[in-house]
Amino acid sequence: MENYVIIDVMCPGCFGVTLLVKDRESGLEQTLKKVDCLDVIAADKAFQEALCLLNLSHPNIVSYKEFFTSWNKHISSVTLSMVMDCPCMKTLRTVIASQREQKQKFENEVMQMFLGQMLDALAYLHSRNILHRNLKPSNILVTSDDRGSAFRMCDFGTATVMGDRARLQIRVKNITFPLGAKSWMAPESVGLLQWSDKSDIWTFGCVLLDMLTCHILDEEAFLSLVQNRENLSLLDFGISRDFHQLLNMMFIYNPKRRASVWLLVKEELVKQSLILCGFSLHMLKKTLPEGLTEPPFHEGFDSVLEFMMTYTHVEAAQLSVLSYLLEEEENALCRVSDVVKAVTFAMLCHMGSVCVQLKSCYVLQLLIAGTYTGKENSWLCGESVISCVLEAVRNFLEHCDLLSCAFQTLVLISPSGEACDLILKLGGVQHALNALKAYPEEEVLVIPCCKCLWSTLAQGCGTPESMASAVETVCMIGPMHMQSADVTEALCAALQSLTMHGKCCNPTALCEDKMTENAMDFLMHALREQPHHCGIVNHAFVAMANLISSSEMMVVQVLRSSEGSGVPLIMSARRLHPNDPKVTANLCNLLKQLLQHDNLVPELLAENVQEELEQIVEQFESTMEIVLLAQEILSKVMSLNDAEQTIST
Repeated sequence: MENYVIIDVMCPGCFGVTLLVKDRESGLEQTLKKVDCLDVIAADKAFQEALCLLNLSHPNIVSYKEFFTSWNKHISSVTLSMVMDCPCMKTLRTVIASQREQKQKFENEVMQMFLGQMLDALAYLHSRNILHRNLKPSNILVTSDDRGSAFRMCDFGTATVMGDRARLQIRVKNITFPLGAKSWMAPESVGLLQWSDKSDIWTFGCVLLDMLTCHILDEEAFLSLVQNRENLSLLDFGISRDFHQLLNMMFIYNPKRRASVWLLVKEELVKQSLILCGFSLHMLKKTLPEGLTEPPFHEGFDSVLEFMMTYTHVEAAQLSVLSYLLEEEENALCRVSDVVKAVTFAMLCHMGSVCVQLKSCYVLQLLIAGTYTGKENSWLCGESVISCVLEAVRNFLEHCDLLSCAFQTLVLISPSGEACDLILKLGGVQHALNALKAYPEEEVLVIPCCKCLWSTLAQGCGTPESMASAVETVCMIGPMHMQSADVTEALCAALQSLTMHGKCCNPTALCEDKMTENAMDFLMHALREQPHHCGIVNHAFVAMANLISSSEMMVVQVLRSSEGSGVPLIMSARRLHPNDPKVTANLCNLLKQLLQHDNLVPELLAENVQEELEQIVEQFESTMEIVLLAQEILSKVMSLNDAEQTIST
C-alpha cells in the first residue's frame, strides 16, 4: 500500500472495500479493491486464482495492474489487494438509478451496445475459462462519447473469496448491505456456492432486465422480482420479443439447461448488436487451461467422460472425446445415460461446428445399435436427442453428409412410437422433405430421408403440413434413381406411409388428381423396372391400394396407364415371389380394393386371377388371414363373373 495514496473510499461491499488511489510514481489514479481472506492459505489461493486477470486485454474489461497481500492488524486477517487501471467513473448502477428516477427508458441503441459489448466480453472471458462471478450494475463502468455508450466490467470475484460461506451469508441475508445484494446471484450460487459460465449468464440477465424495466419498476419492485428465481422465465413487462426470448434463455433455473454465451450468439438480436459494436464473438474458440493439452485417456473411461462434461465448450476437446467414444463402444454402452447427456451437451454448445454434430450423430448411432433395454432406449429416444439432431439438420442444410447421418440416426430411433411422435412434433418430416428437395440426386441422403418418412409416419400420430407437396416431392425424385433398387425401395416405402397417412388422417389430402396420378405412375413404373425386388413390390402394392381406396380415378389409371394396363403388371410381379406370404397378402389387399369397381373384373379374369387365388388358398392353407382374404376375393370375382354372364345371355 505504500506505493499508493488513498484519495477516496467508495461504498463497501460484503467481500471487501474499494478505494480510489493515486500511484506515487506515475501519478495516475487507479482503483484498488481490498478483500479480507480467512487466513494465509486462503489468501495465497485467491492470489493464485487472480493472477490470470493480469493477462486480460479486452476493451470492455478493466485492466488489472498488480496484486499483493498484506496483514490487516485491525481485524487479524490477510488482505488481498487488486489494483485496476480505471479512475473513479460512474457505474451502471448510478445510470440505472437516474433513468428510474426520471421514469425514462433506455434507448434501443444503448441497449444493443450494452448487449453486444458485454456478451463479447463474457465470451472473451469464458473462452479463457475465466468467470466474473460478481457481475452486477455496480461492477460495470459506463462512459459516453460521440460514438455512444461504452461499458466495462470490473471487480471480478475469485472462487476462494466467493466461497467464503460466512461472508456470503452476510450478503444473502442483507443484514448490513443494501437491499438486494444477493439478487444478482444465480440460484446455484446462492444455494450451493457453485459458479460456472452459466451463473455469469444469469447475473448478466439480471442486469439486462434491470435496464429494460427501470422505467416501469422501482428498485424495490425489481429486486423483489429477481429474487423469485424460479419464475423469472415467465417475465412479461412489455419487453420486445427479441429481448424477451434472450431473457428466457438466460433465466432457466437449471444451469445445465441455461443458455451459454455461445448459444446466445445464435440469436438474431445478438448478431445485430455485435455488428453494431464491431465485434465478431462467434469467431472466438474456447481453449483448454494452460498446461492441459488433451483428455486424460490414460486415466480410463470415467475420467475421460468427466473431462468431456467439464470442458463442454472446448471444441477440440469434444472432438477428441467423441472419437474416443466411437472406439470405446463397450464402455459407452455401459454408461448410456451419461454418454447421451455428454453428447447432447456437446451438440448444444457447438451448434456452429459441423464436425461436432457429425461425430455426435455417429456416437448416438453406435449407442442406439447396441442398446436393447427400455430404460436405455428412453435416453436415446427422448426429446433432448431428437431436438439436437433436428437442430443440426436446421443449421446445416448445405452439408449433405451431416444431413445423411442425422436422418440415419432418426431412422434408428424411429421404431419407438413415442420417438416418432416427437419427430413429427418437432418438424422432422418437413425437414426430411426439405432435404430431399435440396439434394434430389444424392442417393446417400435420399435413402435415409425416405426411410425416416416411412418409419416416422408409420409409427407416429400426425401428418405432414402438405400431403400433396410431400407426395409430389417423392414422385419428382423417383425417375432419377429408377435403376437403383435401394433408392426405389426407399421411395416406395415413403409413398406407402404418405398414402396411408393421407387415407387415415386426411382423406381429402389424397384426392388431388394430378398428385395421385403421378404417384400411381411412379409405383407402376417401379414395378416394371424392379419386379424382382421383394421390398419394392410390397411397398408398391400397399401404396397402390391406399391410392385406389382414396380416389376412383386411380382405378381408371390402373386400367389405362401410359404404358398399358397395370393389371398384368401387378399379377406378374406377384408371380415372381410366389412363396412370399407378405407379397401374397399385399396382393390380396390390392385386389380387394380393385374389386370395389366392377369394370375391372374382365381384366382380372383375363389374367387368370381366379386360378391364382385358388392356388393361394391351397398354398397358404396354414395362414388363415391370407386364406380368408383370398377366398373373399375369389367369391366376389366368381359372383361378378356369373352376374356378367347372366346379363350377356
